[in-house]
Amino acid sequence: MMDHYNLTTDIPEVQQDISYVRYVLVSVFFLPCAIVIFVENTFVLLAYKRDKRIRRNTTNAYILNLAVSDLLVSVVMAIYVPVYLTGTWKFGGASCVVLWVLDYTATDMSVMTIIVISVDRYLMVHNSLRHRSRQSHKKVAIICSILWITCLAAHSTLAFTYSSMTGFMHDENRIAGCELGYGHSPVVLVLMFLVEFLVPAICVFALNLTVYFRLKRRSNMLQTRQSRSHLSTAVPLNDRASQTTSWENDGMRIHGSASGSQHQKAARFLALLLIVFIFCWLPFYINECYAFLYCSGVHNEALTDLVSYIMWINSAINPFLYAFTNVFFKENFKQFLKCK
Repeated sequence: MMDHYNLTTDIPEVQQDISYVRYVLVSVFFLPCAIVIFVENTFVLLAYKRDKRIRRNTTNAYILNLAVSDLLVSVVMAIYVPVYLTGTWKFGGASCVVLWVLDYTATDMSVMTIIVISVDRYLMVHNSLRHRSRQSHKKVAIICSILWITCLAAHSTLAFTYSSMTGFMHDENRIAGCELGYGHSPVVLVLMFLVEFLVPAICVFALNLTVYFRLKRRSNMLQTRQSRSHLSTAVPLNDRASQTTSWENDGMRIHGSASGSQHQKAARFLALLLIVFIFCWLPFYINECYAFLYCSGVHNEALTDLVSYIMWINSAINPFLYAFTNVFFKENFKQFLKCK
């Protein structure tokens, strides 16, 4: 009895320590990150609305869709703040299920949009003229709408079906923790790992690698033609001008008159996209797999919060990777910040 008494009296102290640490982490890191994500992606939306030059390029509509999904991530993070501070969800079971649907839908849409942007970049490099002639804002809107409807339908069906099967609505303890739990199911975990991480990572890697090699080959071909034209003094000026044509790909230009540093810069940028994606998403699935294989599905609460936080950070990095590399977006951002 003495040991049991000591154990029970120590629990409140541990809980107080955990609550204090969580309060500091939420105040210093989590909430500021949510605010940064919200502000960054709001800038993207405002820039798209006020600048016709941005709207003229249909590819930027995908960046707009990415900003909307990342903005929703910041809203979900803000809703989670009271739960992290108090450890209790006070808004009922139905609203918890809706929050789970929005959370998973927002993060999935961010990943799906990154894949679509990579596909669009590949098509642009593969055949720029044909892609531009076939691309339109209506087509982009249809593609994005299909993605949103698919993600919402999939996660709504999964969340409400799982909550009904497991009796979530009648379990006060699970409702108090807003722990729906279907993300910890082995079958769902494997499917999510494939759909949300492995397949997207492979697609982004393959598409961006193909883009890099095509740009490099074009750059080498132009340099070869220019070197030949310099050896001949009879080349007409119009032909020389045509040989200095540059390709534009989502804000990145590979100039024929430039050195190999241009495609090296493009390669670093494309590699950075994949590295950031893997860094933000892989810890989450490593933690899930470790809990399932070695801890019988029991999760370390602090570690789970940390890897989820790292995954959400991706929404703060995306504007820098996609929007901030565009000249027109940068001009508007500087105006918003009143920077010269």
